[in-house]
Amino acid sequence: MGKVAFTTLGCRLNQAESDSMAEDLTTQGIEVAAPGESPDMVVINTCTVTREATKASRQAIRKAVKHNPDAKVVVIGCYAVSNREEIEAIEGVDAILSNDDKESFLEALGKRPEPLLQIGMRGSSVCGPAEPAPRKRSLPYRVRANLKAQTGCDEWCSFCIIPTTRGPLRSIEEDGLIEEARAKVDAGAREIVLTGVHLGKYRYDEGGDEHDLVRLMGRILDIDGVWRLRLSSILSQHLTDEVVDFIAAEPRICRFLHVPLQAGDDEVLTAMNRPYDLRGYMESVERATDRIKGLALATDIIVGFPGESEAAFDRTMDVVRDVQFSKLHVFRYSERPDTAAVALPHHEVPGNVKRDRSKRLIRLGNEIRSHFLGDHIGRPLEVLVEEERPVDGVTVCSGQTGDFVRVWFERNGNESLLGRMATVVGVRVRADGLEARLPDMNASSKGSA
Repeated sequence: MGKVAFTTLGCRLNQAESDSMAEDLTTQGIEVAAPGESPDMVVINTCTVTREATKASRQAIRKAVKHNPDAKVVVIGCYAVSNREEIEAIEGVDAILSNDDKESFLEALGKRPEPLLQIGMRGSSVCGPAEPAPRKRSLPYRVRANLKAQTGCDEWCSFCIIPTTRGPLRSIEEDGLIEEARAKVDAGAREIVLTGVHLGKYRYDEGGDEHDLVRLMGRILDIDGVWRLRLSSILSQHLTDEVVDFIAAEPRICRFLHVPLQAGDDEVLTAMNRPYDLRGYMESVERATDRIKGLALATDIIVGFPGESEAAFDRTMDVVRDVQFSKLHVFRYSERPDTAAVALPHHEVPGNVKRDRSKRLIRLGNEIRSHFLGDHIGRPLEVLVEEERPVDGVTVCSGQTGDFVRVWFERNGNESLLGRMATVVGVRVRADGLEARLPDMNASSKGSA
């Protein structure tokens, strides 16, 4: 039986698509390679949202070629669309596929001049060209499973290449999503993470609005066995009264929202062509935090965008202090070919200034996050256990809280907690989350997955 290994870079949507491609391959008898196993095929799902992401994608391709000389190497994703010529120059790459090919992965492989499904298994023909396949099987090891609801974007932010690499808005048909979510739950998933490039615009391409997203969330929560539903990311203008009130009234929706900001200054937001101003953003997040008890907010911020003054950066710092984001993702602006920002009147921010601003913002974010994590100490925490592993003679469990904090704790006894909801007490802040302990009762009433 053939083996495949995936290397996935970038966003959670990429991870969801890697999962889906792996599930497609299972219909042809190709399994995901376990750690230490030699794969027959390596798929690198790339990212190019920043210069650093592009570099990481290129390095991952070269590493895959070097360490898997007998495997077929397939490159797919945003970098494969934006920089195909660079990938073609890397010796050892067998196929370069687009983002659209993710949605028909078997067919795309079968259309290669030498179909990889025929020759990819170390010279054996374990399966033929892609034909109408049986229903794909969800991978059984995902306690927290990603569900792709849509792809594509129509915002055309001046710094971003994603509308080019992923195309226009396209939503996944609702009934099919529910069937896929149910299959993931049947395979052991207890938390569904709803993903998309522009999740708030689910079904906008079909004339819909936020009501469609609310209906989809409700149908997912109606599936027996769904303990949690998490939104991967949503723009502030889609936190409408209906969306916020639905989340507030449904305790199984995680109290965590990733709401990209990018800048806390209106002139910079206008130059970025963002679809909101600062006042609108603040009104949206204030509405969400006022109505959703215990809500944690995360965001993305770009520093050093062309024309960003020191005063504009200070306003961004002020917004971060006001909102108290539980997690910051900070990026230094890097020029991307084929984006509108390249043609802006060039007021480039010097590299040393970008680095200084990035360090200051990261330091502020870390201070806020330290306080946020500290508030969990001594409190009971509900953790969905995703992993168990032996460490120095004890079994250490790890998982996520509803507000997206990674927690580690030692298991009492021999009974596995994998796929269960455990109630623990936070005891110590770690650089990467929290250390916790089990009280006398070692798990909540929810049983094994």
